[in-house]
Amino acid sequence: MSRLVAFLLVILLVSQPAMAQKPRDFIDCLSVLVYFSSCIGYIDGRFGEPSWGCCMGVEELNRLATQNHETQKICQCIELVARLGDPPFLLANINALPIKCQTHLSFPISVKKDCSK
Repeated sequence: MSRLVAFLLVILLVSQPAMAQKPRDFIDCLSVLVYFSSCIGYIDGRFGEPSWGCCMGVEELNRLATQNHETQKICQCIELVARLGDPPFLLANINALPIKCQTHLSFPISVKKDCSK
């Protein structure tokens, strides 16, 4: 958990100057982490169901991905989180996330950490 907090601080410090110059819906890793963080416990198998906050975050990421055509950027940010995570993401939970949240994923989440797919 301390690695995740350190990661968040680094992302926040790095993204602040860029955020001041970008449009409101600009996708940066800090935004992705804010929207996706409540899904991590489900994706890595610690929780049996995604939370309401997770599903709402997925909806917002879907909106941003569709509006800004930045699906690869969202995927890359989630990959950064996955690299720091222990335990790793579970493919079955990734595949079940859109069903359990009654939505779709406009961005890939990959256990192989390959955003090109």
